[in-house]
Amino acid sequence: MAERIKELCAKKNMSQYELAKRAGMTQSSISTLLNEGNVPKITTLEKVCKGFGITIAQFFAMDEQFPDLSEEQRKVLNTWEKLSAKEKIAIEKIVSSILEMR
Repeated sequence: MAERIKELCAKKNMSQYELAKRAGMTQSSISTLLNEGNVPKITTLEKVCKGFGITIAQFFAMDEQFPDLSEEQRKVLNTWEKLSAKEKIAIEKIVSSILEMR
């Protein structure tokens, strides 16, 4: 699991510090997880996935795809992953305003 976390950090250009911050964990906890290679508790893995903005199923998906989604949903989520934090906030506001118009 440590290798998968390192792989996702590299893919998302995320430092251990940033992952820890996003996951609500200490940097030393992330460092210990990566360096000791222990299998984390499910609650720890949930926090790590939250830090990456992915589900546990996505964490274990080997093909980097979003499991159990339609092609249309995958396309939207793949695009979402390429957005900056500011762009994601803007999109969330747009979607919320569209839903409010219903």
